Amino acid sequence: TVKGPAVLFAVIMGLFLAYLTLAQITHPAFEVIHGREAWAKNVWLIIIIIEFSYLGSHLIQTMMTWYLHNVAAKTATDLDDKLIPPLRRLAPLIVYSITSLLVLDVVGIAITPMLAGLGIGGIAIALAVQPTLSNFFAGTYLISEGELNEGDYIELDKGPAGFVVEVGWRSTKIRNRINNLVIIPNSKMVDTIVTNTFSPTPAMNVVITCGVSYESDLEQVESVVQRISDDIVEEFEFTVTGSEPFFAFRTFGDSNIDFIVSITCTSRAGSFIVGSELIKRIHKRFREEGIEINYPVRKLIAAESNGSGHDNLLEQAIIENEQSSQANR
Repeated sequence: TVKGPAVLFAVIMGLFLAYLTLAQITHPAFEVIHGREAWAKNVWLIIIIIEFSYLGSHLIQTMMTWYLHNVAAKTATDLDDKLIPPLRRLAPLIVYSITSLLVLDVVGIAITPMLAGLGIGGIAIALAVQPTLSNFFAGTYLISEGELNEGDYIELDKGPAGFVVEVGWRSTKIRNRINNLVIIPNSKMVDTIVTNTFSPTPAMNVVITCGVSYESDLEQVESVVQRISDDIVEEFEFTVTGSEPFFAFRTFGDSNIDFIVSITCTSRAGSFIVGSELIKRIHKRFREEGIEINYPVRKLIAAESNGSGHDNLLEQAIIENEQSSQANR
């Protein structure tokens, strides 16, 4: 409130005017205060500067608090919600720093060398806290962009992945898959590629790659996989209603003709469930339909040899290779 500072200002103003009035009286009883007008004026100025600084600081903090509760809460982004609190704490420091310089100037102390020293000191401090400032401005960029929100699942290129817990001024906190909190400096966030799986929408595709033998009927394979995909879209709540699965043969592999099948899911978590069910059903139906998924085939070509020892070694190597293939099955 301004009631206290206003009352104090009125009292100080009254005392100052009273002093100026008494200083004009030539009676011997008032000789002690004669010639001290400049001193009284300086004291009055110092008190007024301090009072207005106090009033200005509280006024700025009050306005910021009002804006934070009445305006910032209704805006589309949370930039102001995160920007106002640190500015509110910084405002009194700035106001009282200016106040100190003004008071020193009133009492006759030169502030020009101080300002020069503050400039040099500011450069030194800026160099010392460069990582902190880098993270701060990076955080300002991240918050102003609004691309990362709490609850989004992000993946850093060659880095951690997880759900966003908080985007702060110094760091971004994410919760990874094993429920640990990972704190990432904002300067690292802006210098790497970040994939937000929740943007533009949480929906994402689950893509399964498989292969069938060259002897398979590709029309039958496509029909079987398409029916399985359609059934999953209808049965599971994690799939986007009305979406159509995508199927296509991809390439001629070493042992199989590879294909991909894609289903649109409502979220990343749902994509794991749908992908697992899709793999199980494809494997089961392929076995029922007699569709074969080949194992890698290796063909050994050896030069003719007259030595029985070499023949025995070659035969043993072929047997070991066959046993290894059977074990893998």
